[in-house]
Amino acid sequence: MLLASAVVAGTTCALSASSAGPGSAADVALAAMGVVAAAVMWCAGHSRQTGARGWRLIAVAPLLPVVGFVAVLVVAPTDPMQQVLLRWLPTVPGYLLVVVGVLTLVGRERLRRGARSGVELALFGTAGVLMVQLLVLGPHRSWLDLRPAEAAVLAAAVLITSATMTAALVVLGVIEGHRQPMALVLLAGTVLTTAGRAIGTSAALSDAAGAADLGRFLVTGGLTLMAAAALADPGPCTGEAARPRPRSGRSTQLGQLLPHLAMVVALFGGAVAALVSDRPNRVVLVGVLTCAVLTAVHRWVTAREEQRMGARLRRSEAYFRSLVAASGDPVLILDGDLRITWASPALATTLGDPLSPARGRGLLELVHPEDAGPLADALGSADAGPSAPGPLVLRMRHTDGSWRHLEAAVSDLRRDADVGALVLHCRDTTDRVERELALEQLAFTDPLTGLPNRAGSQRALEVALAEAGTPDTPFRSLLLVELADLEEVRDNAGLEVAGSVLVEVGRRLRATVRGSDLVARVGAGTFAVLAEGPAHVVDLLAGRLLSVVEQPLDTGAGIVDLSGSVGVVELEPGLGVADLLTRSDLAVRAAAAGGPGSARRYRDALGGAAARRAQLREDLPGAWTRGEIAVLFQPVVCLEEQRVTGVEALLRWRHPELGDVPPSEFVPVAERAGVIGELQRWALEYAAAAAVLMPATGAPLRLGVNISASHVAARTLVGDVAAVLRSTGLAPERLILEITEATVDAEGDHVAVDIEALRLMGVHVALDDFGTGHSSLAHLTRLPIDVLKLDRSFVSRVDRDPKTRALCESVVGIGRSLGLDVVAEGVETPAQLGALRAAGCGFAQGFLLARPMRLGELTDLLSDGAGVLWPGLVGTR
Repeated sequence: MLLASAVVAGTTCALSASSAGPGSAADVALAAMGVVAAAVMWCAGHSRQTGARGWRLIAVAPLLPVVGFVAVLVVAPTDPMQQVLLRWLPTVPGYLLVVVGVLTLVGRERLRRGARSGVELALFGTAGVLMVQLLVLGPHRSWLDLRPAEAAVLAAAVLITSATMTAALVVLGVIEGHRQPMALVLLAGTVLTTAGRAIGTSAALSDAAGAADLGRFLVTGGLTLMAAAALADPGPCTGEAARPRPRSGRSTQLGQLLPHLAMVVALFGGAVAALVSDRPNRVVLVGVLTCAVLTAVHRWVTAREEQRMGARLRRSEAYFRSLVAASGDPVLILDGDLRITWASPALATTLGDPLSPARGRGLLELVHPEDAGPLADALGSADAGPSAPGPLVLRMRHTDGSWRHLEAAVSDLRRDADVGALVLHCRDTTDRVERELALEQLAFTDPLTGLPNRAGSQRALEVALAEAGTPDTPFRSLLLVELADLEEVRDNAGLEVAGSVLVEVGRRLRATVRGSDLVARVGAGTFAVLAEGPAHVVDLLAGRLLSVVEQPLDTGAGIVDLSGSVGVVELEPGLGVADLLTRSDLAVRAAAAGGPGSARRYRDALGGAAARRAQLREDLPGAWTRGEIAVLFQPVVCLEEQRVTGVEALLRWRHPELGDVPPSEFVPVAERAGVIGELQRWALEYAAAAAVLMPATGAPLRLGVNISASHVAARTLVGDVAAVLRSTGLAPERLILEITEATVDAEGDHVAVDIEALRLMGVHVALDDFGTGHSSLAHLTRLPIDVLKLDRSFVSRVDRDPKTRALCESVVGIGRSLGLDVVAEGVETPAQLGALRAAGCGFAQGFLLARPMRLGELTDLLSDGAGVLWPGLVGTR
């Protein structure tokens, strides 16, 4: 808008200098100033994405008076009236461009305000005509005193200048708040250029040189303000995110002030004209009266709009108050000091005291003391705003003394001039919090004993490990207590009795430790104790725990005796929960291996053994395909014939890093890794194919292959054996499958079914490792077996212990009576071999006769000696 006024100045600058004659240096300077102003406006509009059209229209206007100035220089008229006409003919379209460009600077929605806008437009136009007329004619002259040509020129100047000023005033009243500084500069520029225009035109007609210089000065100031306004205009807002905050309602206040300002200016001009002039000016009088009437009409229209707006606001306020009152969620409005200025009725209902108003009290006084500090930090100051991105959690006291949990969403309107407050939309979450606490209790508590469960103990361990090594933190250790005979109690007395036993054990453990120590049930028969104290104190505590576990328990099923083992691990800085639990498990396993009632501390050696098992577990799958696992054959010798009548296939693993790994170590690893079935199928097929190629020195050699309990439990043994026999062509009667007594006890009746199916195929079955553990002679009659193999631990004392020799003779005699072939394993001395022969044992194998050997070595042995193998004849292999 200031640019528009500057254009007015540019179009009239040449007119104001006409008294100095065409082509004067002052006129040339003002024309150059108009060109510069046009360039500034064009560049300012071109640099903006929005509002560029208005600035470009305004930028063209200052160039048109320059055209008039050039026309005067070319034509060089001598009559002042002709000079004015030449200058004004191109200037009038410039004014029209200014009016259109100024109105384009604001959006159409801001210009559409109904009857009020029409009244303001009429008022601004009337006041503008009145004031410009006074400046052009002066208080002493009248339109009747002018010649027709002069009157036409001045009337056009008055109308077009008034229209430009009216457009500027209208836009000034509706423009955005952040553009008002530019609009105020425009207002000043409009005043200067209008005054310069009036004075310059009068000077041109009256040939007053001094007035012409004053007009040039005022126009120069208007052009300067035009350039400043063009550069300072921030442009209209393009989105909500880029919209600046309102500045105390300045746009609305200015829009209401401008009509009254126009009336004051009109009255002032009329008063000056009445005081100075010696005769009344009817035009001025009519203009003043018209402005007064329009001001009254404007006030009436504004009052009606305000009344309607007030009614809408009251209805809207009543509507929203009813919504807030009907809502069950409390709403709080806080001032800058966090004092409650308004609270919905739901707050009193939530707190159970509708007669105690919260208005005027500080929010920090009403919340839980632990929430006051965090709440003050989260709400922050008006400049910084809330620091918490999400909802706030706070507690307020109920009339019954309990604390209600509230969740509050914050709307920070402290920088909004119309609100200036914090709005908290609260929701009572007490029931939800209680449910969450109940679920947490269920999630972290063992329902049987009431102690923390595994998850609860892990959470406590995380806290303890985070504090480990920090100053003023006591030394802590984890004790893992594992009950040894719980499964027997469950099998013999039932689940209910076993549950009561666990409850009593948990109570005893809890009563044994200090109140600050943690006792948790982390497994079926496993308890964890997190205790404080140095190492020797913890060792004493481990002994006390074992003592209370071993005390007899009186149950409904009778007296129950338990035993246990304890593993102890120290909490170290940087140790994770998983690593701590792994160490405790290794320690309690070492204690269990030491016997019932033992306690062991974790040592690095236990960790090394665990790392070795982990590496074996990782490297075992596919080891046989990589050639790391080999099948060796140990001869089985008939003691009567002193000849090899069979072989036993044995697995050996040479690890590329760990070296030779015995079967007693890697077979359990294979069972836990789930690859034992695949490994044994490969071994069975390899051994069967090798047996087919072995040289015959009499009756075909029989092949013994060990079968693990996992392979039997998988119920695929019969199918696997049938597939191997088909693929290799081995006669079924040459194959002996060796299973242990432990496998028979663990797998139940289906073992006998599988054995019977194998025997129907022609395959022989041997009961391996007889004499270890709780050997039962009932197996010899219950299971359809063909071969009985005595364990090396049974054979090792047969030459020294008469009782063992007598027992061995009895077992051999029973086996022969049942039609079983008896094979003695682990024969290492001639004395053992002699005792076995004397007892009537039919077959033997061991290092005294031959060590396990590869297929090539076995073939050479069978070929060179015709199958004869006896100490002193062939030698020890």
